[in-house]
Amino acid sequence: MVKKTQQQNNEKVYPVYVVYGKDRRRTIDMLGEIVEKVLGGADPQMALNAYDGTEANVAEVLVDLRTLPFLSERRVVVVKDADAFVSEYRDELEKYLDKPSVSGVLVMTVESFPANTRLAKKARQVGQVFEYKPVRRGELVRYLIDYAARQHQLQLDNSTAAMLVELAGDDTGLLSSEIDKIAAYIGGAAEEKRITPDIVQKLVGNNRQYNVFNVIDAMTRAAAAAAIKHLDAMMNQDREAEYSAVGAFAWHFRRLYRGRVMLEQGLRDQAITKELRIWPQPEQFMKQVRKMTIRQAASALRELMEIDLASKTGTGTVRAGLEKFIIRNTRSS
Repeated sequence: MVKKTQQQNNEKVYPVYVVYGKDRRRTIDMLGEIVEKVLGGADPQMALNAYDGTEANVAEVLVDLRTLPFLSERRVVVVKDADAFVSEYRDELEKYLDKPSVSGVLVMTVESFPANTRLAKKARQVGQVFEYKPVRRGELVRYLIDYAARQHQLQLDNSTAAMLVELAGDDTGLLSSEIDKIAAYIGGAAEEKRITPDIVQKLVGNNRQYNVFNVIDAMTRAAAAAAIKHLDAMMNQDREAEYSAVGAFAWHFRRLYRGRVMLEQGLRDQAITKELRIWPQPEQFMKQVRKMTIRQAASALRELMEIDLASKTGTGTVRAGLEKFIIRNTRSS
């Protein structure tokens, strides 16, 4: 976490903060900033209590909030993933916000916090509420530039940020982690605090999108065994792959579809890869485009939608679905 300035430490502290939305990475980052600001340098072991919202009891939380802090100006009580907590104890929380503790600060993270509820209205009256929706793809470049500057004081230009998005996908959590990894690699001794294209290609090559590229490349070479091997490595090495692999495959097949359409419209390879922002292995990408018809790419996208639906309804798993997908589409390549 970036060290706060004196001005930030002197900002007004509210009795309640709610951070909500489906962008989990930014939600967690804001939670950390709030806790750091409210503690103001106090020892967390003395002034911070944290609860899991699926197990928290409102009576214990309220006791903590009303207990005078020791060797600290305030006591911070955090309830993470508090959707169930809010639903079960809505009345008690509303009553608490009518007369909150003068020394206790309640911080909750939730996925949903409808503005038309009495609790949300009271939270906004006496505290602060932050919403973090997933960053739209068109806004990711600006998000990464701001994140690199704010969190690590690193310069990141538009084209390099766009390269990072193309290599790592559009998940803000993964992208932020890649920036963190790059920052650790550059270190504090670097003379020029700048993220370059060379660094991005060097450090972000072995990621989800790159692994997907290898799977599809093997498929277009009619090498089903190699494609399955790449898939297994991807699923085993990436803990988040089970949740995002289908999206990563669909993203790549959409680019293949668009690339094939442009190829049949008479565009040159360089124009296609530039339009689609194919930074790594553009020649290999165009080989994939030439080996896949528009019909095959569209069919693959429909199959991926079915795999995603099956995984969400419990009628299938991502790994099994993708293995069958690879075998079917490798035979038809």
